[in-house]
Amino acid sequence: MISSCAYLLVFHGSRDYRTQAAAANLRQLLNIQYQSISLLSQQNYLASSPLNSGTNITFPTNSVEAPLIELAALELTDISLSESLISFAQKANQKGIRKIKVIPLFLSPGVHVQQDIPAEIALARKQINYQVTIQLSPYLGKYSEIIPLLSRKFAELPAKTRILIAHGSRLTASTIYCQNLAHQLDADLAYWSTTPKFTQRIKAQIALGMKQIALLPYFLFPGKITNAIAQEVAKLQQEYPQVELFLGQPLGATAALAELIAQEL
Repeated sequence: MISSCAYLLVFHGSRDYRTQAAAANLRQLLNIQYQSISLLSQQNYLASSPLNSGTNITFPTNSVEAPLIELAALELTDISLSESLISFAQKANQKGIRKIKVIPLFLSPGVHVQQDIPAEIALARKQINYQVTIQLSPYLGKYSEIIPLLSRKFAELPAKTRILIAHGSRLTASTIYCQNLAHQLDADLAYWSTTPKFTQRIKAQIALGMKQIALLPYFLFPGKITNAIAQEVAKLQQEYPQVELFLGQPLGATAALAELIAQEL
């Protein structure tokens, strides 16, 4: 069975090898999840089919062909996203696939989601002459299961006082999104690049008498920014030894995240 759709995972891009490796690992995990879901769906169909009157039917696993799933970076790469899309569309077309879904691996509706990625898709569409349809899917942060996933990550940190650390954006839509997200997680909101800064928010909670604080970076993969956050938290821990600061990890390339994405494809 050949998938009727190809998927292009778009991440920000980075020169950090850890980020690149994590993106590649997530792609592989998603490939595995997609095949598992496809196989299970077909087995369920066979089990419920009126043609199956009690006879055991073995569904051959090799009949589920791996879908075409590739990675592309928006920035910090040798070729533009539009060029990556054109190349991907040609590959899909050769396989008889006429539809591409662009999956933005971004966590909030910032400039990249609302402006940059749509602009690159528009450029690609002009070049492929509509031989292949390109559909822009919702960004990762909009998926319905993102809240339970983040809730589980907060629950791993032994502190009731919570601070969600997002990147920050100049767009109002991104700010509103992050505020709503923090509210649903019962957490205070702080930012890396804009105000209120996460260091300020931590100090404010300490001033209120909080002795244990859970900090969750709302980032996709580890990289330079998450390293910088960890360094700042370590400095604050030395400055306030009477307080326990528990710093969680970004979402990362995990089976849980791959399953979340696969369910939305």
